[in-house]
Amino acid sequence: MATYSIKAIKYCEQSVPGPQMFYMSRWGEWMVADFFLFVLRRDDGAIMLIDTGVRDVNEIQPLVVAGVGYEGRFRMDMETQNIPLLLRKEGIDPAQVEYVFITHLHYDHCSNAKLFPNAKFVISRTGWHLTLDPPHPALVPDILFPRDVLAYFAGEARDRLILADDEAPEIVPGIGAFYIGGHTLCSQAITVQTKQGTAVFPGDTIFYYENLEKNHPVGLAVNIAQCYQAMEKVRKIADIFVPPHDPLLLQRYPDGVIV
Repeated sequence: MATYSIKAIKYCEQSVPGPQMFYMSRWGEWMVADFFLFVLRRDDGAIMLIDTGVRDVNEIQPLVVAGVGYEGRFRMDMETQNIPLLLRKEGIDPAQVEYVFITHLHYDHCSNAKLFPNAKFVISRTGWHLTLDPPHPALVPDILFPRDVLAYFAGEARDRLILADDEAPEIVPGIGAFYIGGHTLCSQAITVQTKQGTAVFPGDTIFYYENLEKNHPVGLAVNIAQCYQAMEKVRKIADIFVPPHDPLLLQRYPDGVIV
């Protein structure tokens, strides 16, 4: 069986209102969210990513500040924390990346897609169709769901787009996906086989370790019931749980190497 090493690369952080991270709770609190890019290296040397990171913080910043205020701005230095630079520090040329697994289509998770000219992009089939034809347009606002990237997936990169079924146990050797919804209409979780067992990346449907440990769903969600269902499934199958925004991740793995 193919196995992978996993490295988390932090590129941004944000202060966020407590109820955003914990549904109907933590009123009056501000919490810290770290932003990560996840690099997967297969035992044969193939390089893959989970999500793409922020393309240009100045492009998304007005929307962020309008939503949560200046205290909640994205703290990202585009000179020292841009994704191409951080990848080069890992010895990775973006053209080398073979697959990018997109947990969902928010700006901070997919906006750098055009950086990877040879990668195949794996998106939830259900999520893709719900994003293009949502039950209400307010669920897919512009900028947060970057229109140029959606057009890129549908057009120029169409022959490199893989739409994953709701249950897709193996998209490539050792990596699968399953639809979870919850945070967005398009959210999917990614499973990665490692020498220490199955690692699960739930995207923003489970922000923190504490969400999973206390069975307390995120507040930033379109479907709370799906958040509960996602946590139940992740607890059953994950040997390694990888939250997408928890500062504790780098406390547990100070060098970012998860396995």
